[in-house]
Amino acid sequence: MSDMRNIYITFLFLIFCSMAYAQEQAKYRVTYDCDAQVVTGKTNTYRWTLDIGETTAVFYNNNYRLYSSELAKVKAQGGDNAMIDQLPVISGKYFPKNDLQIVVGSPDKGEYIYYKQVLNSGLKYVDALPVIEWQLTDSTKTICEYECKQAVGSVYGRTWTVWYSIELPLNYGPYILNGLPGLIMAARDSEGLFDFKAVGVENAPENALVSVYKEDSHQKCTRKRFLQLRSESEGINKDQLVDRILSQRTSGEKVIVYTVSGTDAKVDNEVEVPKYNHLDKE
Repeated sequence: MSDMRNIYITFLFLIFCSMAYAQEQAKYRVTYDCDAQVVTGKTNTYRWTLDIGETTAVFYNNNYRLYSSELAKVKAQGGDNAMIDQLPVISGKYFPKNDLQIVVGSPDKGEYIYYKQVLNSGLKYVDALPVIEWQLTDSTKTICEYECKQAVGSVYGRTWTVWYSIELPLNYGPYILNGLPGLIMAARDSEGLFDFKAVGVENAPENALVSVYKEDSHQKCTRKRFLQLRSESEGINKDQLVDRILSQRTSGEKVIVYTVSGTDAKVDNEVEVPKYNHLDKE
């Protein structure tokens, strides 16, 4: 019986290890500014961070981490009502923000883990890192004092024109753009909805890890299921949106859903459900 119990514990441990990834020390930190129309017709500049380690890298928006951390502190000190009262203020303080996180090179070298919220549910999936068939050109330009070359390639329904530097022999870039003989310093999609440009390349802080914020708060699913849930959540009207979020709450806590303009979606009869653009179209 004892042997069977040990086997069972070992089995659970192996399952857990297969779902997690080993965090490593970050060696480099790249900062990108991205002019993006996440909501159609509204362009905002998002600041993204790419922390690169020996075998993995993580792409994330630090504004979201700061926002989420401050909101959690307010809730811990004053409870749910304090959090709700401060939500518009804290949200505005860290605007614009985005909860997307991507770990490249984990669990295996040719894979990535994608973390994103759909409504109020954190989801994650593991998928093979796409092999992008880059078309190299002779064009060059200088970005952050590094000489860069141009390449064009498509992934998940978007065509990207990118600039990479062989002076920085790192097989990474913003989002999941990869596969060139140097760090991708700039990337723009053919529709002009997303325009990344590196604004800083430096050694990572000594205590920086290639890590995900609130890893345990994300439920595992497949990429197909994630895209389905995302599509379904964006096809509903404001009342359905609020009702769906409320239906996911079992504690009875008060929930207010704010629209893009900052008003309460439940009482604003003029609000329209916005059309969202995503880095991956398919």
